[in-house]
Amino acid sequence: MRILVCSDSHGRAGNLALAVEQQPRAEIYVFLGDGIAEAEALRSLGREAYLVRGNCDGGSLYPTWQEFSALGHKILCTHGHYSYVKYGLDDLLRTAKSRGASLALYGHTHEARLDYENGVYLFNPGSLAAGDYGFVDITPAGIVCVHTRVRGRF
Repeated sequence: MRILVCSDSHGRAGNLALAVEQQPRAEIYVFLGDGIAEAEALRSLGREAYLVRGNCDGGSLYPTWQEFSALGHKILCTHGHYSYVKYGLDDLLRTAKSRGASLALYGHTHEARLDYENGVYLFNPGSLAAGDYGFVDITPAGIVCVHTRVRGRF
């Protein structure tokens, strides 16, 4: 199962469209905030979509946290500003562990990053405004997180 993971598009809807186009195997779409207005289009594409609001999403009614399961793995989604991810991942890791998540997806820092601590993957796809995004493949053998970039015009 493939999960498309995007964050921080900041108005670059074209980059979001390119990411979707370039990951046709994605069964689930996740958007981690700061561009929620353009990300709402993901909900109309006929796949599961999980969207959270970021610190630049104003009065959005989307939640700041979402959880879902895929192939037996609990996945936690957040923008990250309430977990102070710019200053470290300890708070996010504690929250993920307390909720039984094996994967925590976050944005906010605009830096692509992958960590694995105490049985939890912590994955930031980077900033879609800069052309960065990611995907996660969940298989019976485990979890694989991949950073990539949109190809084409962005």
